[in-house]
Amino acid sequence: MNDLDSIIAAMYESVCFEPGQSVDWKRQEQIFAPGARMVRVNDDGVFEFDMDSYRVNFESMITSGEMPSFWEGELWRETRQFDDVAHVLSAYETRRTRNGPMLNRGVNSIQLFRRNGRWWISAMIWRREGRAIQIPVAPPR
Repeated sequence: MNDLDSIIAAMYESVCFEPGQSVDWKRQEQIFAPGARMVRVNDDGVFEFDMDSYRVNFESMITSGEMPSFWEGELWRETRQFDDVAHVLSAYETRRTRNGPMLNRGVNSIQLFRRNGRWWISAMIWRREGRAIQIPVAPPR
């Protein structure tokens, strides 16, 4: 995770899983800094998590059958970096499987810092498309 491309790719890969599998939580611990915050925003409200509560929430969707598999991939990215601090605005789409029909699209707002030569995610806020909001097809200029 020595460069931004690697950590963003790892972040997306770490939440993907096939039926009968689960999220790679050990890998998530190598991506998100201790104390990292996550916030999900959608038409139903704003939901805040630390890593433990995010894991519990995500796992509950798997065990309930609501999410038997999951794939998320990046559509486009806008990066702002100032030395050891970076912000990545990353549009994504979700599917049940890599080649399945698209379920949702949204934008991740990701805050990162570099410590000891590698990048860590300190916070991530994401907003899914909704009734009144659509993501642009390319990064805003």
